[in-house]
Amino acid sequence: MHCDDKRTLAVLKEYILICFNELQAEDFDNKITLKKLNDSIADYNACKRGI
Repeated sequence: MHCDDKRTLAVLKEYILICFNELQAEDFDNKITLKKLNDSIADYNACKRGI
C-alpha cells in the first residue's frame, strides 16, 4: 500500500467519524450531514477496494 493511499484512507476514516459524531449529536436528523457521511463511506470503500 502506497503512503498516499494510507493517508487518504486515514483522512476519509477521520471524516467519517466526524460526520457520524455530528449526526449523533443531532439525532441523525440532518440530511446534508447524512449525505456527506454516505458519500464518505462510499469513497472509503472504493479507495479500500482499489488498494
